[in-house]
Amino acid sequence: MMGIRIKLLESRIKLFSALLVMMLYSLFLPLTAPVFAQQATLSVSPYDGIVNRGCNFSLDIRLDTGGAQTDGTDAILKYDPSRLSGVSIISGAIYPDYPGNNIDQQNGRITVSGLASVTQPFTGQGVLATVNFRVADNAPAGLTQVTFDFDPQNKSKTTDSNVVQRQTVVDILNSVVNGNYTVGTGTCGGGTGVSGSTDPTATGTGTGTGTGTGSQGGGTIGSSTPSGQIIYKTLPQGGTAELTATLVIVGSILTVLGIMGLALL
Repeated sequence: MMGIRIKLLESRIKLFSALLVMMLYSLFLPLTAPVFAQQATLSVSPYDGIVNRGCNFSLDIRLDTGGAQTDGTDAILKYDPSRLSGVSIISGAIYPDYPGNNIDQQNGRITVSGLASVTQPFTGQGVLATVNFRVADNAPAGLTQVTFDFDPQNKSKTTDSNVVQRQTVVDILNSVVNGNYTVGTGTCGGGTGVSGSTDPTATGTGTGTGTGTGSQGGGTIGSSTPSGQIIYKTLPQGGTAELTATLVIVGSILTVLGIMGLALL
């Protein structure tokens, strides 16, 4: 009789041990699984090259939403007004409304604001706008930059570049690719005025399309080694998932041990 009870208890212990292992596995698996956040990117294209004195050239501001649906985008560019002049902004076609386009030549600042319609968000990759520049006749030779006003440390900031997720106020802009150009002393060539490096972040096509075009001058942007500066903004973690999961695990272990203790009585 005693042998039967011992075998019965051993069987119960094995059963509860198996249940405990399965429970712990199911609880720990979500903590180890990767989490993919939707993150958007803004870039200028071409992002490097040569621009000659007295010549015009154009840059595309490209948006990649990272798969997210967006209600709108603000892209703010900064440049050296002693070397470059903003001439015009040609809105792209990825958003139906561009209410905030502006050139502030005195401060070397260009603002492009695109808004989605109430019924149709933008998702994918496309040209937010095309910006036409002119290089000053007396511009100092050497490096000049066109950079995004972008604060990677402050997600709540509303005065810098941002990409707004659909039906939220969440800024999902995670990285930008700035432009580095060399002011040269060559002559203005014919043609479109743009050649050379393209957007290094463009890896595919999205559901949204649009290639804003406008007048382009005779300056050239030649190919060179990629030098676009990438700035990353880490999306903050929300809630206390780790603490909650830990409490659940501890509580589950105590529950199973309690059941096993009753079984052994």
